[in-house]
Amino acid sequence: MKRQSYIYIIVVTLWAALAVSCKPKPLPEPKPMGYFRIDLPEHQYRRIDTTMPFTCEQSVHATTTIEPQPNNSLWINVTYPDFGAAFRFTCFTVKNADSLRKLMVSEDKMVKFHYQKADDVQYSVIRDPEAHIWGQTYEIYGKQVATPFQFWLTDSAHRFVRATLYFDFAPNNDSLKPVIDYLKEDAMHLINSFAWKP
Repeated sequence: MKRQSYIYIIVVTLWAALAVSCKPKPLPEPKPMGYFRIDLPEHQYRRIDTTMPFTCEQSVHATTTIEPQPNNSLWINVTYPDFGAAFRFTCFTVKNADSLRKLMVSEDKMVKFHYQKADDVQYSVIRDPEAHIWGQTYEIYGKQVATPFQFWLTDSAHRFVRATLYFDFAPNNDSLKPVIDYLKEDAMHLINSFAWKP
């Protein structure tokens, strides 16, 4: 009987020691957040010349649709179907210096609307007196900014064109950065190849 008690005490002690010494296996370190790889096509351009009051070179990976509006303006969509993105253009006829000033002020107000979501906004001035082109670009940085790139161009007398980059889905500009950079390069090529029609 004594012997069974000792064996029982030894078994219980070993079981208790084993239970106390066993620690759960630590969880692996979490992996840093990543995004899917986006394969971007090589930049290639073609000149477009339609009923618009200007010509320019746009990406061969984009399609253009034109929608005349009743207020003597044009809506132009340069759409990238593979990216779910589009530059939406509006072309206005400038009636006088006051209407031009109002259009420029309106552009600044539209950019300021994005300040609540933006981390930073960078402006660049466009000036080519020989081609009668003046304007401004706006690069709007921030994870949830709806329009990361905008610009406007004018001949300062008769015509004013504005364009804004939009995506067809809720933005996450951290993951979209390669696409945004790609589309900004296309936009800058369009601006640099831009010419007013006589």
